[in-house]
Amino acid sequence: MDDLVESRHLRVFVTVARTGNMRRAARELHLTPSAVSHALKAFEESVGCPLFERTTRRLMLTQEGTRYLPEAAQLLEGLQQLHGSARRSLDRKGSRLRIGASPTACQYLVPAVIREFKESCPDVFIQITQGSSAMIAQEVTEGRIDLGLCPRTPDHRGLTCLPIASDALAFIMHPLHPWAQAGRVNRSEIASQRFVLAESRSFTKRLIDDYWRREKISIQPFIEIGNEEVIKELVRLDIGVGIFPAWLAADELGKGLLTTLPLGRRPPVREWVMCHRTHHRLSFGETLFAGISRLVAANRIGWSRVG
Repeated sequence: MDDLVESRHLRVFVTVARTGNMRRAARELHLTPSAVSHALKAFEESVGCPLFERTTRRLMLTQEGTRYLPEAAQLLEGLQQLHGSARRSLDRKGSRLRIGASPTACQYLVPAVIREFKESCPDVFIQITQGSSAMIAQEVTEGRIDLGLCPRTPDHRGLTCLPIASDALAFIMHPLHPWAQAGRVNRSEIASQRFVLAESRSFTKRLIDDYWRREKISIQPFIEIGNEEVIKELVRLDIGVGIFPAWLAADELGKGLLTTLPLGRRPPVREWVMCHRTHHRLSFGETLFAGISRLVAANRIGWSRVG
């Protein structure tokens, strides 16, 4: 007799003994009759004796089979209870979701994601940490955050990044600005503009600086601030010209309070991702949160490309 008895073989034996029919057992177990027959044969080999007498219509337990059935059923029930306990333990461990998000994600994406997520997982405790893309990448790497929602940066090397959305930077200005009135940007005037930009340490500011360096145009920020909502408000007050994605000002653009014009034919693009540790297997809750984030971002940002 082989000491190793597989739980699937136990399940097949108990089900066949109860139904007395290979095909009925196969339907109940969602297996083919052939798979049930092979599993039953393997179980009989493991215990070292035949457990059924096979007739044309039914499978009848042998004396040994009758003796083994109560023990097998009890063992199977114990295994099922063990698996159930393990699942409940995993569920308890997965009842907390630690999310890192950039300021823009926190303001424009995360509230809608949480609202949809709670419809499916009302009991999951969600902890949100706000920070820069670099900080989020570091927190995820060190295991203090489970998932990070932010633009992808070089700091994300070594992490698995699931594509969520992408957005292109654009000029945003007051409707009475000369460019808005003309409907086009005068390239010779770019260097002399008063710009309201993201703070110098941010990834968005790096994208802006790299872009104008390639364009061989030198711009100087009039105001730097690490909050795109404040940048938008300053532009709405006609204090300067902003450079940020147009979707952030969708309402104002729709009402005619702001105007947008493209930076050029190949503007800087931010790739939004949901990052996690490479060897971390996502739980159901984490997978759901990432999926909802993608749907919300597609609605808010307007998805342009995936993967």
